[in-house]
Amino acid sequence: MERVANPAHRRSSPVRPTAAGTAVPAREDTLNRRVGGAPTDAEVRACVRVPTGVVRTIAHVGAG
Repeated sequence: MERVANPAHRRSSPVRPTAAGTAVPAREDTLNRRVGGAPTDAEVRACVRVPTGVVRTIAHVGAG
């Protein structure tokens, strides 16, 4: 990200992605195609479920 001058308001600097930041989605698409495509909805849910379960277990152990 980089700050951009805002002539209308000197104390407010909007940000925008740099050239490198803009290239990230293309690199991710290339990698996804190499490893078998984008994750399925079920895979995304599993990636959320596992750490959520770990956090719940730690909270339960800490409370007990």
